Amino acid sequence: MEKKYALLIDAENADIKYLSNILNELKTYGNVTYKRMYGDFTSSSMKDWNRRALEYAIVPIQQPHYSKYKNAADIMLVIDAMDILYNKSVDGFCIVSNDSDYTRLVNRLCEAGYEVIGMGSSNASKTLKAACTEFKNLEKIFSDDLDSVDSKPQSLKKGKKTNATVSEDEYDDKGSITPVEEIRQAIMDLIGKEDDRAGLGGIKSTLQRQYTDFDERNYGFTSIRKFIESMKDFQVIQEDSTVYVTLKKPDIGELEVNQFIRSLLFQKAYEMGELSNKVHERFDGFNPKHYGYNQFGKFVSNIDGVEVVRDDNNNAIAKLEE
Repeated sequence: MEKKYALLIDAENADIKYLSNILNELKTYGNVTYKRMYGDFTSSSMKDWNRRALEYAIVPIQQPHYSKYKNAADIMLVIDAMDILYNKSVDGFCIVSNDSDYTRLVNRLCEAGYEVIGMGSSNASKTLKAACTEFKNLEKIFSDDLDSVDSKPQSLKKGKKTNATVSEDEYDDKGSITPVEEIRQAIMDLIGKEDDRAGLGGIKSTLQRQYTDFDERNYGFTSIRKFIESMKDFQVIQEDSTVYVTLKKPDIGELEVNQFIRSLLFQKAYEMGELSNKVHERFDGFNPKHYGYNQFGKFVSNIDGVEVVRDDNNNAIAKLEE
């Protein structure tokens, strides 16, 4: 059965240009049975909301400002949300706002077992983002003109294809989205827990639980598969109707790396960090996890004739066995 959602828009704290995109996105989750927007629509600054509401059959909840210091529309949205909650007529909520004042409301809805999808701009309250089941960054994944240059991902503006290898420098814009390196590490950890492979759908669900603002479109990709395939660490395989993600088989033989490390240690002992740098300089793309080790130190200590000890400062030192 298709899920039902209540769409509640704080029109005084949202951008009208995203309205059609908000509705289109929410429809991918299920049927939008409640469509309401809140604000003082007698204000000249809100006239566009009135006009667009007719196009999409959104019910405007008129709420005048009783005080210039209080936003009465916020109160009305909360009241309606709680009424809908107690009516038990929906499976989830979508709250469009950037305001941290809704954090407790979102917490309450989640406590009652409801999915809450938040939508807002990149400067939305961090506490609000964290409270939501998912949070969609409208500036990242939507545009009022999909054919315009400004609407394309940053990778396209730079003349790069969206299926290019993901670079943390390209996509991590001052922390507004989770860094790619953190996403990559989370996928590696998940694959390690799942006997060296994990289902593609399961990976996306896990990432969305870990990072409520995660969406592959934030990084310039149209699907989770393309996003993961762009990372040099992973390969996507399909068996019948199931799609899995595994670590790529290393191009560098483990024996070759072992021999290189032993040749270095033949000259002198190395502090583990320095030894790691030497190995990465020699073998581009080296990753101990490709060989079944969670840490570089584990990789080194498993080499025949090599031991890892601690010095007086508790630093890990690799050296040849005596």
